[in-house]
Amino acid sequence: MKKPLKILFFLLISLSARAQHLTHDVGVFIGTATMQTDYGQRANFLSSYGNSALSLSLVHYLHFFNVDTRWNAENDIANHLMIKSEFNIMTTANLQHHGEYTEGTSELAMQLRAMKGSIKLTNLGVQAEYYFKDLREFMFPFSEMKWNPYLSLGFKYSRYKNTLTTELGDWRTDISILPTKYREPESIAIGSGGAFSFILGAGTRYKLSEKFDLAGNFNWQFFFSDAVDGLQVNELSNKNNEWLIHLQVGIIYHLNFSGGIFCKK
Repeated sequence: MKKPLKILFFLLISLSARAQHLTHDVGVFIGTATMQTDYGQRANFLSSYGNSALSLSLVHYLHFFNVDTRWNAENDIANHLMIKSEFNIMTTANLQHHGEYTEGTSELAMQLRAMKGSIKLTNLGVQAEYYFKDLREFMFPFSEMKWNPYLSLGFKYSRYKNTLTTELGDWRTDISILPTKYREPESIAIGSGGAFSFILGAGTRYKLSEKFDLAGNFNWQFFFSDAVDGLQVNELSNKNNEWLIHLQVGIIYHLNFSGGIFCKK
């Protein structure tokens, strides 16, 4: 499972090495992530309100408006595009079942309420960010432009570690304490693993000074796996893949920013 992570790492290094003449930013983000998993009630996002965790990211941006080619003609896409590389850690999300099936005194309700799970994620990914306003104008030291919203699209590779416990005892020695649908061998995948995911998001930058921006972003991350939470029951209510929502704020520093870049023709 380490091979995809190595490939992605060397891809990021290659992109950076080929782009040393371009303009770079670095940033730190903090926020929250809420997961939609087989815990809770499928199709009821509010039932997963407790499945949240702290999300921390270190990011690198590569932008192209300083390139002296036909690319960066006025209003060209190069003046609106950034490539974002991200290393993200999501602290442990404590999972439990919510919703109508956990209510009451039935055996199923008690078994569901007793189940506890957790997920810890480490993500490495690349996203393209398209800014609605011209980045050359936004970065200009004397520009009156303060806000620049964007849309983002990309992918990540995630390493995860999940757990499963129940207040009724040790499910590894007595599987009958779990709800019936989790007793099949293929229904539980507890441990460590890896998965690719698709990212779609939106956000905005706010210019604080010549060297610093504030930023906020909202991302939807869809995993190409149903085993991230450790549960993968093959039935309608539990067969969907995991996904999560990130909401973060951060500060961005312009590494090699200089007012001189705006003098190039």
